Amino acid sequence: MAKPYLPAQPAPRVIHYADPVNPTGSVQLLSAQELAERRQQDALLYSRWLVRHAELAERDRKVRRFWLGFGVTAGLGVLTAVGGVVWWLVTATASLGLGLLAIPAVILAVGGLAVGGHKCITVVQHWH
Repeated sequence: MAKPYLPAQPAPRVIHYADPVNPTGSVQLLSAQELAERRQQDALLYSRWLVRHAELAERDRKVRRFWLGFGVTAGLGVLTAVGGVVWWLVTATASLGLGLLAIPAVILAVGGLAVGGHKCITVVQHWH
């Protein structure tokens, strides 16, 4: 059985990515003292980052707690308002003597006013 034909593979390309820490690309050899200083500086910067990160996390927790409470309060207010409107409609229709079956008819009539009168037309243009 013959081997399948494999085309010649192109030579690999070398792609250079610039190092943001060392833009010149030169290798820096550090002494033990310089390396210790750099590690100390990195540890200091990392500890500052940790403190800043903890402060931001605490602030986010407080903001989330506030908005969750505000949302619950606003939602309860909206539900109370809707319940009050529905209660008012029920008592108003009961006092008129229309009966309980008139409520769905009123809801359908109001809903019908909101539906008609506008249409969405999608236009698709084909360009060459």
